[in-house]
Amino acid sequence: MKAKTLLNLLPLGAIAIVGWFYVASQWQQLQAKRPGYDDPTAAAPAPGLLPQPQSEPATVINVHDGDTITVKLGWQTVKVRLCGIDAPALSQPFGVQSRDHLRSLLASADNQVILYISDIDRYGRKVAEVYVPARNPQQPEEEQLLNDEQLLAGMAYMYAKYASRCPNGSGFAPMEAVAQRKKLGVWGELNAVKPWNGW
Repeated sequence: MKAKTLLNLLPLGAIAIVGWFYVASQWQQLQAKRPGYDDPTAAAPAPGLLPQPQSEPATVINVHDGDTITVKLGWQTVKVRLCGIDAPALSQPFGVQSRDHLRSLLASADNQVILYISDIDRYGRKVAEVYVPARNPQQPEEEQLLNDEQLLAGMAYMYAKYASRCPNGSGFAPMEAVAQRKKLGVWGELNAVKPWNGW
Protein backbone atom coordinates (compact mmCIF):
# COMPACT_ATOMS: atom_id res chain seq x y z
CA MET A 1 0.00 0.00 0.00
CA LYS A 2 2.83 2.43 0.89
CA ALA A 3 4.64 1.64 -2.36
CA LYS A 4 1.51 2.39 -4.39
CA THR A 5 1.02 5.73 -2.56
CA LEU A 6 4.64 6.68 -3.19
CA LEU A 7 4.26 5.73 -6.85
CA ASN A 8 1.19 7.96 -7.11
CA LEU A 9 3.09 10.89 -5.54
CA LEU A 10 6.03 10.58 -7.93
CA PRO A 11 4.40 12.56 -10.79
CA LEU A 12 3.43 15.33 -8.35
CA GLY A 13 7.02 15.55 -7.14
CA ALA A 14 8.30 15.75 -10.71
CA ILE A 15 5.81 18.52 -11.51
CA ALA A 16 6.88 20.44 -8.39
CA ILE A 17 10.56 20.19 -9.35
CA VAL A 18 9.92 21.33 -12.93
CA GLY A 19 7.75 24.18 -11.62
CA TRP A 20 10.46 25.28 -9.19
CA PHE A 21 13.08 25.39 -11.99
CA TYR A 22 10.72 27.40 -14.19
CA VAL A 23 10.03 29.97 -11.44
CA ALA A 24 13.77 30.20 -10.63
CA SER A 25 14.67 30.84 -14.29
CA GLN A 26 11.96 33.50 -14.62
CA TRP A 27 13.25 35.19 -11.45
CA GLN A 28 16.82 35.23 -12.81
CA GLN A 29 15.66 36.77 -16.08
CA LEU A 30 13.73 39.46 -14.19
CA GLN A 31 16.74 40.26 -12.00
CA ALA A 32 19.01 40.51 -15.04
CA LYS A 33 16.70 43.15 -16.55
CA ARG A 34 16.73 45.34 -13.44
CA PRO A 35 19.26 48.16 -13.28
CA GLY A 36 22.44 47.58 -11.28
CA TYR A 37 22.87 51.01 -9.72
CA ASP A 38 25.91 49.93 -7.71
CA ASP A 39 27.53 47.92 -10.49
CA PRO A 40 29.65 50.12 -12.77
CA THR A 41 29.90 47.33 -15.34
CA ALA A 42 26.13 46.99 -15.72
CA ALA A 43 24.67 48.00 -19.05
CA ALA A 44 22.50 51.08 -19.14
CA PRO A 45 18.79 50.32 -19.11
CA ALA A 46 17.03 50.28 -22.44
CA PRO A 47 15.16 53.49 -23.19
CA GLY A 48 11.44 53.30 -23.06
CA LEU A 49 8.39 54.48 -21.25
CA LEU A 50 8.79 54.52 -17.51
CA PRO A 51 5.90 53.78 -15.21
CA GLN A 52 4.39 56.92 -13.73
CA PRO A 53 5.78 57.21 -10.20
CA GLN A 54 3.40 57.44 -7.27
CA SER A 55 4.11 59.69 -4.30
CA GLU A 56 4.32 57.95 -0.95
CA PRO A 57 5.00 59.54 2.44
CA ALA A 58 7.61 57.72 4.52
CA THR A 59 9.73 58.08 7.65
CA VAL A 60 13.49 57.66 7.36
CA ILE A 61 14.89 55.28 9.96
CA ASN A 62 18.48 54.98 8.70
CA VAL A 63 20.87 56.74 6.35
CA HIS A 64 23.37 54.21 4.99
CA ASP A 65 25.39 56.60 2.85
CA GLY A 66 24.87 59.63 0.63
CA ASP A 67 22.49 57.88 -1.75
CA THR A 68 20.81 55.07 0.21
CA ILE A 69 18.29 55.27 3.06
CA THR A 70 15.96 52.92 4.88
CA VAL A 71 12.39 54.10 5.41
CA LYS A 72 9.23 53.00 7.13
CA LEU A 73 6.70 52.89 4.30
CA GLY A 74 3.33 52.00 5.74
CA TRP A 75 3.98 48.82 7.69
CA GLN A 76 7.07 47.88 5.65
CA THR A 77 10.73 48.70 6.17
CA VAL A 78 12.17 49.47 2.74
CA LYS A 79 15.65 50.31 1.44
CA VAL A 80 15.62 53.23 -1.01
CA ARG A 81 18.31 54.28 -3.50
CA LEU A 82 18.19 57.94 -4.56
CA CYS A 83 17.53 57.96 -8.29
CA GLY A 84 20.13 59.27 -10.73
CA ILE A 85 22.92 60.12 -8.30
CA ASP A 86 25.93 58.24 -7.00
CA ALA A 87 27.53 59.30 -3.73
CA PRO A 88 31.01 58.25 -2.63
CA ALA A 89 31.17 55.03 -0.61
CA LEU A 90 31.78 55.56 3.10
CA SER A 91 35.35 54.33 2.66
CA GLN A 92 36.05 56.87 -0.11
CA PRO A 93 36.90 60.58 0.28
CA PHE A 94 33.73 62.56 1.09
CA GLY A 95 31.76 59.36 1.76
CA VAL A 96 31.12 60.16 5.42
CA GLN A 97 30.50 63.85 4.66
CA SER A 98 28.00 62.90 1.96
CA ARG A 99 26.10 60.64 4.37
CA ASP A 100 26.16 63.30 7.09
CA HIS A 101 24.93 65.98 4.69
CA LEU A 102 21.98 63.77 3.73
CA ARG A 103 21.30 63.10 7.43
CA SER A 104 21.22 66.83 8.18
CA LEU A 105 18.77 67.50 5.33
CA LEU A 106 16.51 64.75 6.65
CA ALA A 107 16.80 65.88 10.27
CA SER A 108 15.58 69.35 9.28
CA ALA A 109 12.31 67.68 8.24
CA ASP A 110 12.05 65.34 11.24
CA ASN A 111 12.99 62.46 8.90
CA GLN A 112 9.71 62.79 7.01
CA VAL A 113 9.99 62.36 3.24
CA ILE A 114 7.90 61.93 0.14
CA LEU A 115 9.08 59.20 -2.22
CA TYR A 116 8.48 59.11 -5.95
CA ILE A 117 9.42 55.51 -6.65
CA SER A 118 10.38 54.99 -10.27
CA ASP A 119 12.13 51.62 -10.27
CA ILE A 120 13.43 48.65 -8.30
CA ASP A 121 17.09 47.75 -8.70
CA ARG A 122 18.60 44.28 -8.86
CA TYR A 123 19.22 44.38 -5.10
CA GLY A 124 15.52 44.85 -4.41
CA ARG A 125 15.88 48.49 -3.37
CA LYS A 126 13.24 50.98 -4.41
CA VAL A 127 14.79 53.65 -6.64
CA ALA A 128 13.21 57.02 -6.01
CA GLU A 129 13.34 60.75 -6.05
CA VAL A 130 13.19 61.70 -2.39
CA TYR A 131 11.61 64.96 -1.26
CA VAL A 132 11.55 66.74 2.06
CA PRO A 133 8.03 68.16 2.35
CA ALA A 134 7.45 71.90 2.65
CA ARG A 135 7.09 73.05 6.25
CA ASN A 136 4.10 75.11 5.23
CA PRO A 137 1.61 73.06 3.18
CA GLN A 138 0.44 76.33 1.58
CA GLN A 139 3.89 76.68 -0.04
CA PRO A 140 4.57 73.38 -1.84
CA GLU A 141 7.34 75.08 -3.85
CA GLU A 142 9.46 74.84 -0.69
CA GLU A 143 9.75 71.08 -1.09
CA GLN A 144 13.37 70.01 -1.44
CA LEU A 145 14.43 67.28 -3.84
CA LEU A 146 17.22 65.58 -1.90
CA ASN A 147 18.74 64.15 -5.08
CA ASP A 148 19.25 67.78 -6.24
CA GLU A 149 20.51 68.90 -2.83
CA GLN A 150 23.20 66.21 -2.76
CA LEU A 151 24.37 67.27 -6.24
CA LEU A 152 24.27 71.01 -5.42
CA ALA A 153 26.44 70.51 -2.34
CA GLY A 154 28.96 68.40 -4.26
CA MET A 155 28.09 65.39 -2.10
CA ALA A 156 27.20 63.15 -5.04
CA TYR A 157 27.80 62.79 -8.75
CA MET A 158 25.08 62.64 -11.36
CA TYR A 159 24.78 59.00 -12.44
CA ALA A 160 24.29 59.79 -16.13
CA LYS A 161 23.59 56.18 -17.03
CA TYR A 162 20.43 56.20 -14.90
CA ALA A 163 19.43 59.87 -14.56
CA SER A 164 17.11 59.63 -17.57
CA ARG A 165 15.01 57.09 -15.64
CA CYS A 166 14.25 59.68 -12.93
CA PRO A 167 11.18 61.90 -13.34
CA ASN A 168 13.32 65.04 -12.85
CA GLY A 169 16.62 63.60 -14.05
CA SER A 170 17.00 66.21 -16.78
CA GLY A 171 17.62 68.78 -14.03
CA PHE A 172 20.48 66.89 -12.41
CA ALA A 173 23.26 68.03 -14.79
CA PRO A 174 22.70 71.76 -14.07
CA MET A 175 22.75 71.04 -10.32
CA GLU A 176 26.03 69.16 -10.62
CA ALA A 177 27.47 71.96 -12.80
CA VAL A 178 26.85 74.50 -10.01
CA ALA A 179 28.81 72.39 -7.51
CA GLN A 180 31.58 71.85 -10.08
CA ARG A 181 31.86 75.56 -10.81
CA LYS A 182 32.00 76.43 -7.09
CA LYS A 183 34.36 73.49 -6.39
CA LEU A 184 32.08 72.18 -3.65
CA GLY A 185 32.50 68.81 -1.98
CA VAL A 186 33.93 66.19 -4.30
CA TRP A 187 34.62 68.87 -6.92
CA GLY A 188 37.03 70.67 -4.59
CA GLU A 189 39.21 67.58 -4.30
CA LEU A 190 41.68 67.17 -7.16
CA ASN A 191 42.11 63.44 -6.67
CA ALA A 192 38.56 62.57 -5.67
CA VAL A 193 37.68 58.99 -6.56
CA LYS A 194 34.36 58.64 -8.33
CA PRO A 195 32.26 55.94 -6.65
CA TRP A 196 32.20 53.74 -9.74
CA ASN A 197 36.03 53.86 -9.93
CA GLY A 198 36.42 52.64 -6.38
CA TRP A 199 35.54 49.04 -7.23
